[in-house]
Amino acid sequence: MTRFLSRFREPSTWGGVAVLLALTGLSQEQSQAVTDLLAAAAAAASIFLPEQGSPR
Repeated sequence: MTRFLSRFREPSTWGGVAVLLALTGLSQEQSQAVTDLLAAAAAAASIFLPEQGSPR
C-alpha cells in the first residue's frame, strides 16, 4: 500500500491516469475536459513535488 501511495504522488502517474480516462469512451468534450484538468494538476504537482532521490 505504501508503494502505491508513493507512486500516486508522482506527477507521471497523473499523466497516465489522464491517458487512461481518455480511453474510457467518454465524449470528446468530456475526455478533453478531464485530461486538461489532470494535466494541469500534474503540471502543478511537478512544480512542487521533488523527484525521487532529490534532496528535499
